[in-house]
Amino acid sequence: MTSTSQKSYASRLGNAKKMATIVATFTDYQPPVPNASVENLQQTITNIEQIQQQYNTATLNYTIVTNERKKIFADNEDSLEKRLAPIRGFVEALKGKESVVLKQVGTAIKKIRGQAKPKPIADTESETTVISQVERTYASRVTNFKIIIDLLTSLGDTYTPPNELITVTALNELAAKAAQCTVEVDKALSLLKPIIEARQTNFENLKNQVQTIKNFVKAQYGLTSNEYRQIKGLTV
Repeated sequence: MTSTSQKSYASRLGNAKKMATIVATFTDYQPPVPNASVENLQQTITNIEQIQQQYNTATLNYTIVTNERKKIFADNEDSLEKRLAPIRGFVEALKGKESVVLKQVGTAIKKIRGQAKPKPIADTESETTVISQVERTYASRVTNFKIIIDLLTSLGDTYTPPNELITVTALNELAAKAAQCTVEVDKALSLLKPIIEARQTNFENLKNQVQTIKNFVKAQYGLTSNEYRQIKGLTV
C-alpha cells in the first residue's frame, strides 16, 4: 500500500471528495459526532482548496525570487561561484602557494562550494524543514564570501587585479546583491511557511475525518456492507 508521504496532495484531496460524494448518497447515515458528518468533511475540503490557492500563489513568488538568487550565485556569467577561481588564482600569483592568505581564501572558497552541494533529503523531513536547510546554506555562503572580501581588502593596494569582476569594489557590489536577493527570498518564505503548515494541519484533520467516517459507516452498515465497500479503499 502506498504510504501517506508518497501520495500527492491532489490525489488525497480527490479521494476525500469521492468519499463526500459517496457518503452523501447514504440517506440514512447518522454519524454520532459532528466530525463524521458529510457537511464537516465538505467544509474541510473547501478550506483545503482555499489554502491550496494561497499555496500556489506563494510558491510561485518564492520560485521567482529563488531563481533570481540562483542567477546571482551560480548561473550568470559573472556569478558569485564563477568569480571564486579567478580570485584564488590571482591571490596565488600575488602571494604564493604557501601564503597564509591563500590558505584562508581557499578555505572560504571550499566552504562556499561545499555549501552549494545539496544534501540528501530524508523522507521524514517536512517541506518547511527542507526549505529552512536550504536558506541556512545560502546565508552561510554569503557570510563566507564576505570573509573572502575582507581578506582581499586586507591586502591593501597590492590587490589590484586586472579582471574588473574580482576587484574589491566589484565583489562588494556582488555581495550586496547576494545579500539583498537572500532578503527577498526570506520575505517570500515568511509568507509561504505558514501556508505550508496550514495545509499540512488541514490534511491531517482531513485524514482523521475520513478515518472517522469509515469507522462509523462500518459500525452502522457492517464490515461486508455495500456502503462500507464503496469507501474502505479511499485513503487520504
